[in-house]
Amino acid sequence: MALSFFKKNKDKTPSPANQPAGATAPEIDDLSTETLLTMNMATSGIVVEETSGAPQSPVDEAAILYASGQNDMTERLLRDVLDTGDLRAWYMLFDLYDIQNREKDFDQLALDFAVRFESSPPVWQKALSSAAAAPKQDQAASLALPGLLDKTAAASLRECIESAAKTAVVLIDFSHIEMVDEAGASECAKILNSATKARRKLQVSGVDRFIALLQDLNRATHSRAVHWLLLLELYQTLGQEDNFENLAVDYAVRFEVSPPSWSEVQAAVVVQAAPVEPRDDALRLSGEITPANDSALQEVGTYAASHDEVLVDLTQVTRVDYGSVSQFISVLMQCLGSGKSITLRGHNALIHELFRVMGIDQLAHLVPLHPA
Repeated sequence: MALSFFKKNKDKTPSPANQPAGATAPEIDDLSTETLLTMNMATSGIVVEETSGAPQSPVDEAAILYASGQNDMTERLLRDVLDTGDLRAWYMLFDLYDIQNREKDFDQLALDFAVRFESSPPVWQKALSSAAAAPKQDQAASLALPGLLDKTAAASLRECIESAAKTAVVLIDFSHIEMVDEAGASECAKILNSATKARRKLQVSGVDRFIALLQDLNRATHSRAVHWLLLLELYQTLGQEDNFENLAVDYAVRFEVSPPSWSEVQAAVVVQAAPVEPRDDALRLSGEITPANDSALQEVGTYAASHDEVLVDLTQVTRVDYGSVSQFISVLMQCLGSGKSITLRGHNALIHELFRVMGIDQLAHLVPLHPA
């Protein structure tokens, strides 16, 4: 088996993290002269052979520029690539804006994405953390509705909204719902209607999944009117007038009655559902991995010493510095040499493309934030 990856030459220009004050970051042409190594796993051991390697596309170059700390150049290059329709560039730019906390630029890119690809764009990752950072008087206990939306679950929803301060943001998580009975659907529709008319500040997560569930119920031969009415109320809550009007026409035809009328309300904000903490023994890293802060890679080595399956969660890692790649590769090689399997998960698109360019995808199983 041949595994290819890059290794920095000893006489190379140092990465931005290690450069003296006032030094200039290496240009992409300099970075592209790195050495490509091929590791052959054989019964006799590990054999490393050297050949030349260089970035093969603008996406490759953008990944290396970002790893080298050249954020402005990274952004310009990625924006130039967007017109090609390369989804990798779009996701890299989304993650760059998210890391830099540039929500307005993220939202504009999301709009362009939806128009270009006619599909839902990524969700602003910091939506929930921003809500958590709101002033105390504007906070409210969030509610995750259970697997069965029945009358009891609806009562919990009503209590959650009514007990919160009038100015509070109420977060409702629909992502766990698997079944909806008629009583629950009816009560939930009434609660959402009252909340929107009262101009309560609602945030919802898992709503796409819940909408899909209601659409499936409504397609059934013996569908119930209450499920249609709940979906209409949900569209009203989200401010999705076109979806509301289209469904209202279908409802009128299906049940031969007049549908509810659209009203202008304060639309709920859609946010990403809080991530479920994985129930495993993964090593979780955070921040930036740089030559000046290589404790993270030392943690990987320590963790690997006591685990046959090396599982590293990079969800909270914003950047892997170009100068740390060779050490990262060395740690992974040691794990492979000891017969261990390696999985790196949750990393952003910028890191994922760096891993691909540097051949780390051939040393470890990668499970990125944005699956291909």
